Amino acid sequence: MSIYKLFKTDAKCESEGVTLDYGDGVKIRIARAGGSNKTFMRALERLGKKYRRQIQLDILPPEVDAQLFQEVYADTIVLGWEGATDEAGQPLPFTRENVLKLFQDLPDLWADVRQQAQNLALFRAHLDEADGKN
Repeated sequence: MSIYKLFKTDAKCESEGVTLDYGDGVKIRIARAGGSNKTFMRALERLGKKYRRQIQLDILPPEVDAQLFQEVYADTIVLGWEGATDEAGQPLPFTRENVLKLFQDLPDLWADVRQQAQNLALFRAHLDEADGKN
C-alpha cells in the first residue's frame, strides 16, 4: 500500500469539516485540529505566545490548559450542529458560548470531539471515497 494512501488527507475537508453523527438527530460538524486547518494553527500559535513561559516550565495548570483548548476548539474546530438541545430538551442554538457550555457540562463530549478532530482517518475518508469511484 502506498504511504500516500495512509497519510494523505483532503485539505478542503480539514477546514470545511466533517459531520459527527451522535444519533437521535444530533450532529456536530468539526474541522481538523491540525493539518491544513490554518485557522486552528494560528489560534494555537497565538495561545502559545501568551502562555509560552508557563508551557515551557510545565506549570500551566491542567484546568487552564483544558479551558484554553476548549476556547480554541469553540472558535476554530466546532463549525456547527443540528439537533442539540439543553437538558430540558429545548433547542440549543449554535453559539460559541453554547459550545463552551456543552464542553464544560459534558466532559465526555469534549473528549470525543477533541479525539475525533485529531483522527486522521476522518479527514482521509473523502479521498478514499473518490478513489473508490474511479
